[in-house]
This record gives sequence, structure tokens and C-alpha cells, in this order.
Amino acid sequence: MITPTVVSLEPVLAAGAIALVIIGALAALLLGNAIKRLAGLLIAGFGAIAALAALGASDGALIIGVAVLFAQTAIGVALVVRLQEAYGAVDASDIDAADADSDVQDRAL
Repeated sequence: MITPTVVSLEPVLAAGAIALVIIGALAALLLGNAIKRLAGLLIAGFGAIAALAALGASDGALIIGVAVLFAQTAIGVALVVRLQEAYGAVDASDIDAADADSDVQDRAL
């Protein structure tokens, strides 16, 4: 008689979660657009929540993780809107150039 083999998916889920965290963190660090950086942080956050789920965290911890990720998203969107209003751009190079121009004008006064 053949006995069925039980395969655990936790290592696969944990590896996927770690991949999401790494991809999101790299996107947040390397991309110049503020919206893309926020998306990278969201991907990393989803990866962290998936890692918690793969490790068997309690439901309360997962709910708190989702709530923190939602709050982070709301604050990030508010900051991106404020950057767009203040500088007219969301790219880091454009914002740095506008700050440099502002510093030169302030020194001239």
C-alpha cells in the first residue's frame, strides 16, 4: 500500500515573503520617483505580513500588520500629494534641483 506524502508549503511561502520584502526594499531604495518608492514600501509590507502568516503568527498580529500598512499608505500618499503641490514634481532629481535653486536664491538675498 502506498502512503501519501505530506508536503509542507511553509518554506515556499516564507521564501516568497522574503523575496517580496527584498524586492520592495530595493525598489524603495533605488527608485527616484516618490510614488514608486511608496509602492516599494507597500510590497515590502505585504511581504512582511506574508512572512508573519507563513510563520504562524496570530490573527491579531496579522490584523495589526495590515492596519500599520494602511496607515503607512495613507501617510505616504499625503506626503506625495504635498510634494506635488510644493515642488510640482515627485521625482527626487526634480525636487533636489528645485531645492538647489531655492538655496541659491536665498543666498542672493
